[in-house]
Amino acid sequence: MTRERQVAQALSEGLNCLSAIVESLDLGAPVSELPTNEWLGTLCAMGDAFDAILSREVTTTLVVRQADRDFVRRLVGLVLEWTTTRQPPRELRTMIESILKIFVRRGTESAPDTQK
Repeated sequence: MTRERQVAQALSEGLNCLSAIVESLDLGAPVSELPTNEWLGTLCAMGDAFDAILSREVTTTLVVRQADRDFVRRLVGLVLEWTTTRQPPRELRTMIESILKIFVRRGTESAPDTQK
């Protein structure tokens, strides 16, 4: 599998993971039933994909900034906090919404550092 394909797959799986987290929040799923390890691995892979875009290892139209990578790192921490405290952190949904906005940004903003 090419690196471009790996990045695309990691981003796709990351989006699916974000959807699963929101669904779990909406349903009030018990922490003991959450696939936390799977989510953490998927989110870390998404962060690695952002790193590949930031470092220009791959070329894409997706606009990614360092702050976006930081959002994913913070989200990993929030998911860990959720499993530890057994309560979803208040900012979990807001963080997910911030990450989702990254995927619609490309049509409205340029990113010279990630487009070359």
